[in-house]
Amino acid sequence: MRQRRIFIRFSVALITFAVLLNDVAKNDHPTRAWEAKTSSSCEAESGSELIYTTNASVFPHPPEFTSVSVLFPKFNDSQQFFACWYECPMHHPHFVQELLRCFSLWESQPSHHPRVLYVPRRQFWRKMGNLADFDKQFPISSGILRTLMRSYNVTVTNSWNAGTPLKVQNMMEKDETISPFAMASREHAIKWKDLFVPPEEELTSRQAKERLKIAVVNRPATRKLLNAMDARDNLAAAFPEHDVFEHHLNGTLQEMIDLFPMVDVLVSPHGSQLTGMMFMQKCSAVLEMFPHLYYTPLYFSSLARIFELTHANWYISHDDVPTGKLALKTRLENSVNNMCPSMDKLVSAVEELIHKRKDCLDSI
Repeated sequence: MRQRRIFIRFSVALITFAVLLNDVAKNDHPTRAWEAKTSSSCEAESGSELIYTTNASVFPHPPEFTSVSVLFPKFNDSQQFFACWYECPMHHPHFVQELLRCFSLWESQPSHHPRVLYVPRRQFWRKMGNLADFDKQFPISSGILRTLMRSYNVTVTNSWNAGTPLKVQNMMEKDETISPFAMASREHAIKWKDLFVPPEEELTSRQAKERLKIAVVNRPATRKLLNAMDARDNLAAAFPEHDVFEHHLNGTLQEMIDLFPMVDVLVSPHGSQLTGMMFMQKCSAVLEMFPHLYYTPLYFSSLARIFELTHANWYISHDDVPTGKLALKTRLENSVNNMCPSMDKLVSAVEELIHKRKDCLDSI
């Protein structure tokens, strides 16, 4: 009997060990152990599961690459000269939307043809026609425009008689034909990026990189993280093998160019600072967070796809993720909502993104 009991205990131990090994095999990156600490008084919310936005079968979205004739409905390649007609509210993300499409129009022309940004509307010309004022009011947009003028020979004018001015496909809240951020090709996106930032690190160097840079980039006013310092401190405690830092953008293009290319994992609320994604290196990961009743899942995810990033949406609310498009009025009424994400969920999300980044690099 004694031998039988020993045999049974030994068998149970072997089975338990086998189950544990199987669990580890199923989970390539088991939950990270660390002690969560909070100094903020806000009430943390776990929100939704992460929604990855790259695969159209999982996350349906309009195409971010399409022909110039779709980007510009009146485009006719039999015409000789074109100007890109600027007709967009002075809001930095919308400015970038318009300029990316203009860039594809200019790239569709022979390189010796003039590259013209036509700005006939007085309210826009008052800003873009006076770069000193544009610098003060919209420094990042102005920096992009100055770079295009200096490095890509773009002429900005409110008068154009040498060819046809073309307006872009309507993109303001109504566009279901193409993605909010859109270009004609990946090649155009690469050429655009090369105007602003140095070439990316060698792929083998990025694949072998062990110490990553994880940035928490918060907003200064609304739709911000109420516990951004907690986010930084908890991520630093959970990932001591990586460099974790919190950053407030001061609002210049050069600051974006200095920051975003070196970031491997970006944690940030939905907002104009996310236009800096277009300067990040391929496969870098972005966690975009949305507050209660302010959810635009198709917007910056399209910019992430153009520049081949790993991107996930996280809706931080006590309610379920909205299934349909929220009305503009609803979003505007809730645009002041802030967020207090759960630290446990945040660490888990960043760990997922680190592995997604690696998978992306290994697949190249």
